[in-house]
Formats: sequence, structure tokens, C-alpha cells
Amino acid sequence: MNPALAVVCDFDGTATLLDIGDEISKRFGGRVHFDEEKARFARGELTTRGIIEGIYTHVRASEEEVCDFAVGIARLRPGFDELVRAARDRGAPFILASGGLRQYIDAVLAAHMPADLTAHVQVRANEAVFGPEGLRVEFPGDEASRLAGCTVCGSCKRICVAEVRGAGAGYVIGLGDGFADRCLAQFADRIFARRDSYLEKYCLEQGVAHTPFIELYDAAAAVLRHGAC
Repeated sequence: MNPALAVVCDFDGTATLLDIGDEISKRFGGRVHFDEEKARFARGELTTRGIIEGIYTHVRASEEEVCDFAVGIARLRPGFDELVRAARDRGAPFILASGGLRQYIDAVLAAHMPADLTAHVQVRANEAVFGPEGLRVEFPGDEASRLAGCTVCGSCKRICVAEVRGAGAGYVIGLGDGFADRCLAQFADRIFARRDSYLEKYCLEQGVAHTPFIELYDAAAAVLRHGAC
């Protein structure tokens, strides 16, 4: 594999059309609780880590129930398969970096992507601990995030950028849509921001060069073109 180029892509709302994690919270934890936690986040009472933990505290469904629900509602964004294929064909690592939960991400990829493409995707996400007292979230990237200077994300996407750079990537393409993708926008070499998303607004306000997207075909083409003579 030639890691001179790498792709770091958000999952919920970027690789997928829906935010699957939000939908899980609404379905199994109640819309009222979900809205209350989102309001607390909007008021600045919760960090990114706090909102990830908060929206799941009322979820008492099993892992199987949650994953089956996620698979049933998930739709991959048009062009996502092509984006992963482009990275694979270029020998570029593809990191799916998410503040969501690894279990439902793995289930969605297995159900909705060809196996040869899924094999090229490296998932970096949080871990769900299912129990009768509610779903608890563990953050495998917590310590690395703090060492990298981020204390709000739990599993900051800057560490994924650092990971691929450490493996030799001289150019990182990032894709995202949400609040937590600000760190990705700051550290990637090129950023694709979903149109009309929080991330696009952030990039416009902060003067961060970016490419808006609705579908991911242009991002796939950018991967194929990078470095081509």
C-alpha cells in the first residue's frame, strides 16, 4: 500500500444520508430526551463527548436490536462506494472516523457495502457498552485526543490525521458535516464539507478552504486525480 495519500471520512451524515446515532437515540431512548440533550449541547452545557454520552443514556435495547434498526434505516450517501473504491485503487488508506458507535457502523457497512470495499475501510469509533441501566459509551481515542490537545471530542479526528501522517501520508483528504469535524477541517490538507451543514458554516465563517458536497462522486474523482500527471 502506498500511504502518500490518505482519506479520513466522517460516518453519520457524511458517509450516510441520516445521522444513524441520532436516530438510535430517538427510537430507543425517546425523542424528548434526545431533544433535551441536543438543547443542552446548543447552550454549551455539553462538550462533544458529553452529547455523545448523553443521547444514549436512556437506550436500554440490546446490541442486536440497535444494530438491526441501524441496518434497516441506513442509506449510504451516493458516491460513497466510489470514494472507498478510489482510495483502494490508489493504495490510499481509508479511515472512517466517527464519534458514533463501532457496533452499528460495522453492521451498516457489512449490510450495505460490497465485502471487498468494506475490507479497505478502517473504522475508528467509540464503543457501546450495552446494559439494563442504559447504553454507556467508551472512548478508545480519549487519551490520544488529550495528548494531541483536544479535551472536548472524546475521540478527536485529529488523531486519525496524525495516524495516517505517521504512516507516511503527505496529503490527507477529509470529509465531514458536523461540529466534531472542525478538528478534521483544521488538520486535513483538503476538506469536503456537506452542503448546508454545521461544518460548511464553520468553514465559511473561519475562512477555511473547502469543497461543498451533496453526493460523493466529486470527492472520489479528487482521490483518483491527486498526484496524477
